[in-house]
Parts: sequence; structure tokens; C-alpha cells
Amino acid sequence: MENNLNSAPKSSDGDGGNGAQGAQVSSDKHKTESEERSRAKDENKASEGGESSVCKHSAACEDGENSRDKRGGLSEISFEEEKTQPRHQAVKGADKKRKGKKKKRIPAWLSWGLIVLFLSFVLSVLFSLLTEIAVNDSPIYVCIAVLVVLLVLNIGCDIIANAVVSCSAEGFNAMASRKIRGAKRAVAFCRNAEKIGSIFSDVIGDICGIVSGSAGAVLAGYFIVNDSIQGMVISIMISAVISALTVGGKAFGKPFSIKYNSKIAFGFARFTTFFVKEK
Repeated sequence: MENNLNSAPKSSDGDGGNGAQGAQVSSDKHKTESEERSRAKDENKASEGGESSVCKHSAACEDGENSRDKRGGLSEISFEEEKTQPRHQAVKGADKKRKGKKKKRIPAWLSWGLIVLFLSFVLSVLFSLLTEIAVNDSPIYVCIAVLVVLLVLNIGCDIIANAVVSCSAEGFNAMASRKIRGAKRAVAFCRNAEKIGSIFSDVIGDICGIVSGSAGAVLAGYFIVNDSIQGMVISIMISAVISALTVGGKAFGKPFSIKYNSKIAFGFARFTTFFVKEK
């Protein structure tokens, strides 16, 4: 009995020890589980924080790139504006200068009219002086010779003017490429046909007509004696013959000048090269 009693409390003590040990183990398990859970939560928070920081960093980078792009675009626009502004200013300045120059320039028709006026005055003085020197106190045949020269010069200048005006420069361009003498001068005459026609037909032709009229009056003076009717009739006939020869010669020469316009223009251009060389 005593042995049983003694053994009973021992067994109770052993069971109590085992129960305490089990409680400690379970508490340790709960602690480790709670620690693992807390660590897992910390890791999740850390990973979420890293992702958020990465997102924030990427967003900041994108904002920086956008701002840089905007700044770059603005800088490029401003640079282009700076480039274009001096160009526009230069163009405006050039336009103003051109307008100023255009205002200061004399019109082409006025300048050409002044040149023709001056040339006509000089040539008329020259022709009249030469005619007076040749005709004054000279035999009658000298006066007739001067009159014939003036008529031929008048008709010849009219033929040259009609030939140059009606001629084209296409044939002379090929001749100029082969370096034929007078071809370049013929091309220049064809390009300035209006001026050549005005000088030869209007200036020289009209001056020769006027001077030939004065030469005819001097010729009629040889036949006038004491203001008789016979002398007046002779002077009228001489002036009529001069005008008829002038107008008729131009009428006969015009179809000839148009038919052989290229040959006449080239011949005259080649003739001028003996006095003024081609460039």
C-alpha cells in the first residue's frame, strides 16, 4: 500500500512535468509562428515600399524627361526663331533697299529718250557742219555728190534697221558657238533690235533727210537768179525729187531687207568688227 502511495505521487509529478514542457513548446511554436508572420509582413511592406519607390523614381524620371523634352523643344523653337528673325530682318532690309533704289532710278523709257535726244543733237550738228563745209562755195557736182551720199545713207540705214528688227538670233547662236567673226555682234544686235531700229531708222534716217533737204536748197540756189519764177520752180522740183528718192528708196528696200534679213544683219555686224572688236 505504501509502495502504491509512494508511486502515485511520483507519477503525478511526472505528468505535471510533461504538461509544463508541452506548454512551453506550444508557446515557443506560437512565438516562432508570430515572428515568422511579422517577418513576412515586414518583407511584404519592404517589397511594397521598394516597388512604390521604383514607381516614384520612374515617374520622376519620366517627368524629368518630359520637362527636358519641353525645354529642348522650347530651346529649339527659340533657336529657330533666333535664326529666322535675322533672316526676316535681312529680307526686309533688302526689300527696303530695293524699293529705295527703284524710286531713285530713272524709268527706262525716259533714259532712252534722253539718250536719243542727245545723240540726235550731236549727229545733226555733225552732219550739218560737214554738209555746209562740203557744199559752201563748191562746184555744183560736189553738191550733187553730197546729196546722193545723204540719200544712200538714209535708205541704207532704213534697210539695216528693218533687217535687224525682223531677224532672229537662233541662227547666229550656232555661228557664235563655232567662233565665226561677227556672230556674237549679230546676236547682240538681234537682242537689242528695238534700240538698233530706233537709232538707224529714226535718228540717222531723219537727220539725213533733214540735211539732204538743206543740201537740196543749196543746190537750188545755183539755178535761182534774181528771185525769178524759174528759180522757184527749180527749187520746188529739187526738193520734190529728193523726197521722192528718199521715200521710194525706202519702199524698194523694205521687202529686200526682210527677205535677206539674216545676211544683211550678219554683214553689218561683221563690218562693225573692223572698228570695234568683239568681246
